[in-house]
Amino acid sequence: MIVFFQLGRSFVLPVEHKLRHDFHQAVQRWFPDAVQDLSNRQGISPVEGTFAPADHPARNPVILVHGLDDPGIIWDDLIPILQKNQFPVLVLSYPNDQAIEASSAFFFEQMQMLAQKNPVTVSIVTHSMGGLVARDMLTRPDLDYLRAAAEKKVPAVDRLILVGPPNRGTQMARFRILTEAKDQIYHLFFTQAHWLHCLLDGTGAAGVDLIPGSCFLIRLNQRALPREVKIQIIAGMIFPGPEDAHLKNILGDGLVSVNTARLQQVPLIRVAGNHFTMIRNLTRTSQRIPPAIPVVLNMLCQ
Repeated sequence: MIVFFQLGRSFVLPVEHKLRHDFHQAVQRWFPDAVQDLSNRQGISPVEGTFAPADHPARNPVILVHGLDDPGIIWDDLIPILQKNQFPVLVLSYPNDQAIEASSAFFFEQMQMLAQKNPVTVSIVTHSMGGLVARDMLTRPDLDYLRAAAEKKVPAVDRLILVGPPNRGTQMARFRILTEAKDQIYHLFFTQAHWLHCLLDGTGAAGVDLIPGSCFLIRLNQRALPREVKIQIIAGMIFPGPEDAHLKNILGDGLVSVNTARLQQVPLIRVAGNHFTMIRNLTRTSQRIPPAIPVVLNMLCQ
């Protein structure tokens, strides 16, 4: 059944992104109160108990950006360690199922608001699709982030750390129904989100953007990376092995291959673990330190 669905989908894929985006816009017009409820829950917000930048001027604030169909729990193990090391921590929550360009525009708007409160230089740490949201924001000509930063309209970004980024897309985006269900169940039962959250956070356009060869990925990967921002990549490996282990690089973290995560002339460090366990434990009782966390901390301290 899934195979037949995907074969049929290939015929409508060129217009699927627009159809999903247009429907999302329509839902927002139809239910303004629900949109306001969701808006109140999203944006860039400091983590409770975190340090203020003025308290530790030597530490740049760190903004965490989650990926597709993730309510933000991916950061549960990283946040306490950042706090322990006296980093001010902020988290971006956004409608992650909408078109990635819509999310990057939302990120830019939130950065403008952040600059009005505290125009300090920041570092950004992303997981999965969050890396594409950040890259798109920093490189889109219509946003012109670097110029806005020079004019102090947005915070300057000194470092971008991409954890498990699908920079060339991922075929697994075609089969994301289970992760979408997990995301909606979490919001419904643990955050008391509006019952229309499943539509208001997007109607799957981001999943179309993530398919290898999508129009979005072609545009994004044709742009030059900002020289002013130090970019580093952390890629997961289900089966760690030598750098030239071709099959293991293809398998990568199970969702994103090492080759897909790579960007030309951008340093890449491989760590053991799948797409999630390299940065977060599966159980809250685990005392294990996910292998990507010390790497992230070292990069931030450089």
